[in-house]
Amino acid sequence: MRVPRRLFADRKAYAGPAQRWSRVVAIALAAVALLFGAIYVAIVVAFPPARLASLLANKVQSATGREFRIDGDLSIRLFPSIAAQARDIALGNATWGSRADMLRVQRAAIDVSPGALLKGESRIVRIDVEGVDALLESDGAGRYNWQFTPPESAPADTKPAPQDARTTRIELERVVASNVLVAYRDGDSAARTLTIKTLDLRSNDNGSEVALALSVGTQRWDVEGQVGPGAILLEGKEDWPFDLQLASDGATVSAKGAVGTGERAGAVVADVSADLATAAALSALGPDAAWVPMPLELRTRVRYSQRKLRAEPLHMSVAGQTIEGRMALNTAQPRPRVDAVLAARSLDLTKLGGSAATSKRGELGGPASKAPEPRFADTPLLFTAVPSFELNLDLKTESLRLPATPLLSAVRGRLLSTPGQVRLDDVEFGVAGGRVSGRVNLVLAPGAPPRVDVFFDAKSVSIEALDAAIAGGGHFQGGRANLSANLAMTGATPKQLAASATGNALLAASDTTLAAGAAAALDRNILMTMLRLLIPKGSADRALAVQCMVVNLPLRRGVASIDRSIAAETREVAVVASGVIDLIGQTLRLELRPSVKKGLGLNPANLATDFMEISGPLQNPQVGVGAKGAVRGAAKVGVGVATGGLSLLVPSVMGATKDISACADAAAKVQSAPSGKSTSGE
Repeated sequence: MRVPRRLFADRKAYAGPAQRWSRVVAIALAAVALLFGAIYVAIVVAFPPARLASLLANKVQSATGREFRIDGDLSIRLFPSIAAQARDIALGNATWGSRADMLRVQRAAIDVSPGALLKGESRIVRIDVEGVDALLESDGAGRYNWQFTPPESAPADTKPAPQDARTTRIELERVVASNVLVAYRDGDSAARTLTIKTLDLRSNDNGSEVALALSVGTQRWDVEGQVGPGAILLEGKEDWPFDLQLASDGATVSAKGAVGTGERAGAVVADVSADLATAAALSALGPDAAWVPMPLELRTRVRYSQRKLRAEPLHMSVAGQTIEGRMALNTAQPRPRVDAVLAARSLDLTKLGGSAATSKRGELGGPASKAPEPRFADTPLLFTAVPSFELNLDLKTESLRLPATPLLSAVRGRLLSTPGQVRLDDVEFGVAGGRVSGRVNLVLAPGAPPRVDVFFDAKSVSIEALDAAIAGGGHFQGGRANLSANLAMTGATPKQLAASATGNALLAASDTTLAAGAAAALDRNILMTMLRLLIPKGSADRALAVQCMVVNLPLRRGVASIDRSIAAETREVAVVASGVIDLIGQTLRLELRPSVKKGLGLNPANLATDFMEISGPLQNPQVGVGAKGAVRGAAKVGVGVATGGLSLLVPSVMGATKDISACADAAAKVQSAPSGKSTSGE
């Protein structure tokens, strides 16, 4: 069968263009391959790995004044871009640094401009690094290892360097990093570290756009924002700007400002704001940070220079409590120092959480339990060592609410921490219509138990208001009380402090009424037991008008020897106490001597001289008949009739011809300061 020639002609007509395109593509690919080959040969010939390593080392050292090494392999990569790949790179540290290298990099790829290389220049456009170990540190005297010092200029008669000394233009379009460990050490302090999982810097007209993911401890933070050009850091002529936003679980932080360079390296000025919903964001600060009440808001302007930090103005909101003021931190001295002035319109610490806020009301005045707890626990104090920093804090607030306490008004005070002691000075506040002032000095010497000196003075405090706050109210009506104390104590637990207490404590109350049935409902203590004894027998349903009560305790090493320095009076009867209150064993033994006051028409000759006794543990004293005297039935009946049923007390009249003020006598007992010294420090 013969095939028409026309058919062959048609096939050639169609095959011609396809073959021509195939040849064009093949030629183009060959040209590209030859071009890349020519570029590679040109790069290798002009910049062999050894020469390129030397060139980079010279250029970096010229720009920073630091040694630059490539200890591993150096190779040229053509795809996907032309880059020099190196392993085990190191940048030297400052001469005073704590280790030889400031920066160590496991792998780096440096993308360069092919055209610049062919012109004899090394122009860097991108850096990709992995496995970075960076140490940022200061010497504690104002020098920082990121302050680069290029070598001094060569003398005028020095000949120019040979051709190898070509210029390096760093035009970074992008920096990509992963697995970066950054440590910071300030002076002799321990280094603090953070891990940067990923970092991406993209250049723009204003510098670089930054995105990174880092972790501090177990807390992950995502950071986005804008930073200034990297050339500013190297030149050291102007501040390096930044505008960053940080986000983590339950927390957002923003900071906008500038970092000093050159001679101002280490200086920072920034506007900072933070909003924290959970304490997890503070985990890097230590386990105690978990107790910080939330939510927490912060607005301030921060200035940091030469290891001194200042935050002013400072605005904080802690669990809805707003605080204004300023704060300064100085770490340039051997012991860091914090100075702060804080003020709040009102503070309600019951909203801050914790066990204190949820304690039962009436703990001090609730019904006695079957097994009352000791008055002074043997649990360790919260602070047994002086803080590692010095503190000078002034605090003022118009109102302060504490758990189980009346509202405090016009509160002010100063907290000071110096080597060996912590002081709470110039404390003043109003409470329950009265005014309180005082001071506390805590001495914490190494190897010795804490010593606490306490002085306070409370004037004209409402008994009714105190009853409402401490015991729920309804037990007392009216009345005012004064309370003062001047005590020195030593110990690491409340029990040890009480057992060593030396000094004086004085409580004086007047013109109050004990509600009917209230004595049985209140906690047992010396005063409540005495008031029970003042209630006429069979009259528990009547209110008791108390003219005065006095407790004057002369304490010496935890023991108070009482010689009629405890007293209580109604219109008809006065009761005084003598005996011993032992804070060491937490027990007491007091004999109560009642006296019929003038005007009852009793015949002293018909009265016996019996005494009542209160004894037992402080938390649950018991009442019994004293060992002194003998009970005469007729006298007992007579006294019961005359006093409206006060037959439990078979009183001994201390003279029926004149008024005896047992409270005045009790309050007038001589008092002296602890160990003959004033705890005021004067």
